[in-house]
Amino acid sequence: MPLNVWTEFARSEASALASTSAPLMTLTYRSRAAAPMTTDRLRELHQAASARNRAEGVTGVVLYDEQRFFQWIEGPPASLARIWSSISQDSRHTDIEAISVHAAPTRLFSQWDMRLFTSRREMTASMASPALLADPDAHRLATLAIGDDVESARTLLRSAFARIGSVHQLTEQLIEPAARYLGDLWSDDDCGEYEVTLGLCRLQTFMRDITAGSVPDRASDPLVVLVAPLPGEIHLLGATLGAEAAWKAGWETHIRFPSTEEALNKIVATNWFDAIDLSLSPALHREHRLASMEHMIDAVRRASRNPSLIVVAGGRAFHDRVATRADVGADAIHRSATDLERAILQTQHRERPSSDSR
Repeated sequence: MPLNVWTEFARSEASALASTSAPLMTLTYRSRAAAPMTTDRLRELHQAASARNRAEGVTGVVLYDEQRFFQWIEGPPASLARIWSSISQDSRHTDIEAISVHAAPTRLFSQWDMRLFTSRREMTASMASPALLADPDAHRLATLAIGDDVESARTLLRSAFARIGSVHQLTEQLIEPAARYLGDLWSDDDCGEYEVTLGLCRLQTFMRDITAGSVPDRASDPLVVLVAPLPGEIHLLGATLGAEAAWKAGWETHIRFPSTEEALNKIVATNWFDAIDLSLSPALHREHRLASMEHMIDAVRRASRNPSLIVVAGGRAFHDRVATRADVGADAIHRSATDLERAILQTQHRERPSSDSR
């Protein structure tokens, strides 16, 4: 985003937020250091930025790696406007590119005036939600998905897909991080579960728009895979993304939304499946549902026509390592729908029955 375009956009955003009781905006940008930064120069930059942010009520993080800067700052619109003016005129860096600027419901880095990282590995290890930093638009997408401007959310996702060029990467870098951020907003009481459900439904609809019309190559001997949310799970985005991943793998993919355990067992008792993917919410941990998931996986194995049925599980509880494969009795888990194919193939340790026996 060119500097003058960003400035106009930031001005309009700040004006719109001026009447709110606690306006908050987020800005992310990247740039290139005009010359390699020594440890002493980085320390001086960090100290000055921390002091300035503290005075302005701004918080954030900055990464300096391979002579490139990436910075995320958040605070009152007027404060960000003053800081941006200083940043854009600083001769210590060039090729300044504003990535995202938008209203935000809450801060991500309230504990830091300005945290400095000098490697991506260090940043990833320290961040509670590193995926948001990998693509800052995930934060904005989540906010737009529960707001009134639905078309802006759709446009943002389409633009990201045009830039990324891969449904696989779009899912991992944008859709799933946005879903988890919605869950974080709920856990912080910044929105209700209704808003989370609405946001996830919208993300699901947007993804369908993007993938409509694409036809993957069919595998020569495709696995037959059932993808379903755990009965009683109202958030269906995880199952939708899992079905997309299985379909992209060239497998014969069936997606069902059973409302009860009995309905799920009937599906596997009357149809042949090589594998089943059961999902919990991609936004919320759902720890209270892990025991029922273990029970249902055991019941599915007993009901299945296939005695060697592969059972994998996904959801935020597994992404955040709240639960493991052993906790629910699955053959494998996946922390992202993009990892579903690997999870199933890794557990395919027995020879599949011939098609005649199905």
